[in-house]
Amino acid sequence: MKRRTFLDIIASAALALPLTGCRTIALKALLATHPKARDIFSPPTPDRHITGTGVIEHLGDGVNRVTVLYLHGENHYSLGYWHGKLLGPEVKATIEEIMHQAEKFLSKYIPREVDLVLSKKNRRELVARMLDKAAAMMEPFTPPEELEEMRGLADGLKDAGVAGVTLTAIKRAHAIPDLSETSCSALVARGGATRDRSVWQLRILDYGIGVGLEKRPLITVYYPTRQNEHAFINIGWIGFVGAVTGMNEKGVCISELGLGKASAETLAGTPMPFLLKQALRYGASAPEAAAIIRAAQRTNSYAYCLGDSAGEAVGMITSSTDCSLFRINQVSEVRFGKMTLPQFADVIYAGHHGERQGKLVQKMHGMLECASIQTMAREIAMESNLHTAIFDLSKRDLWIANREGNRRAADCTYVKFPFDAWRPSPHLVFPER
Repeated sequence: MKRRTFLDIIASAALALPLTGCRTIALKALLATHPKARDIFSPPTPDRHITGTGVIEHLGDGVNRVTVLYLHGENHYSLGYWHGKLLGPEVKATIEEIMHQAEKFLSKYIPREVDLVLSKKNRRELVARMLDKAAAMMEPFTPPEELEEMRGLADGLKDAGVAGVTLTAIKRAHAIPDLSETSCSALVARGGATRDRSVWQLRILDYGIGVGLEKRPLITVYYPTRQNEHAFINIGWIGFVGAVTGMNEKGVCISELGLGKASAETLAGTPMPFLLKQALRYGASAPEAAAIIRAAQRTNSYAYCLGDSAGEAVGMITSSTDCSLFRINQVSEVRFGKMTLPQFADVIYAGHHGERQGKLVQKMHGMLECASIQTMAREIAMESNLHTAIFDLSKRDLWIANREGNRRAADCTYVKFPFDAWRPSPHLVFPER
C-alpha cells in the first residue's frame, strides 16, 4: 500500500473519532477490520518452513575427531532444525552436560543455610529458575535470528525422536555463558611481526564450567539465508548455537576474553555468544564487527581482539556501560584488568597470563606463525583450557585443538580446517532431504 493511502486512512479515522464518542472503540475497530491497517500494525509471522538441509562430515581421528556441520536454509529456523534433526542424541547429551555443570557452578550462589536443607531435586529446580530468569531478562535483546534457531533446534530434536529437551531447556543452556566467567587469551599479528607476513590470530578458551563439552566438538558452517549475510564458521560444541570462537568468509575473526567487572554487569542486554554471531554474520571487516559490538546493548565485561584478512586489528575493552577501542599500532600499552601490557609493532594481545604472554610476543616478534603460536599457547593456557584455535586470516584457514580429558587443549593435537573445505560458491550443491 502506498504511504499516502495509509496516511489517508489514519486521517479519516482521526476525524471520525471525536464524532463517535468512543475513540478507543473506533480505533480498535479500524485496526481490526481494515486489512491494510491490520497488516501494518500486526507483527510479521516468523518463517518456519523447513528449507535447505544439513550435511555432516568429520575431521581427524580418534580423540581428535571433530564433527563438521554444514547448514544451508532460507531461514534461521531451518538452520537450527537440521542441527537438531541430524545430531539429536548428541545435542541432548551436550544440553545435559551444560546443565550439570551449571548446577555445580550456580549452587555456590545459594546461601549455605538454604543449601543445607535442599534436596538434589530442589537444588536443580532452583538453578532452573535462576536460568529461566536470566534467559527472560536477555530475551528482549536477543536477535530474532537466534530465537528462531533455538526454536528450530528444539523442533528438530522432536522430529529426530529425541525426548526430554525442550525449548526452555535450550534457552537455559544458552543463558549460562553470561552468568559465568571465562579467563582467556588472544593475539592478532601481521606484517613485520610474522614470519610469512600473513595475518595470524590466536584464541585460547579457558572455561572451567565448560569442562565436559570437549567430548562433542563441532565446527558449524553457516551459509547465508539472505543477501546481506556472510558465511562463517562457528567453533564450539554440538547443541550449542551461540558463538565464542569463529571466523567469516571475509577473514573476520573474534577472540573473546572475560573481565569479570561486577559493577558494570547486567543481564539486560544481548547475550555475548549471540552478539559475536551477529558480528560474524554481518561484519565485513574487523572495524565493522567492532562497530556491531560497540552499538549493542551489552551485558557483562568482556575484552575482544578482532582481526581480518586485510590486516586490520581492533582491541576492545567493554562492559554494559563502557566501550573503549584501540587499533593495532595505535597505543604503546593497554590496561587489561590489573595488568598494564606493553603493545608491540603489528601485534595486539591480552590474556590471563598477560605479562608472560607479553614476554613471549617480544621474544617471538618477527617469527610468529602457526608453530610458534602453538608454542605460545602451551606456555599461557590455563588448566581449564577447553579449546585453542589458530587462524591464518590471510588464507582463512583454521587449526583447532580440543581438550582431551584432563589434558589442556593447547597440549593436544591440532586439526586443520582449510578455507577450501567451506568456501562459499554459487555452485554449492546440497542434497535434498
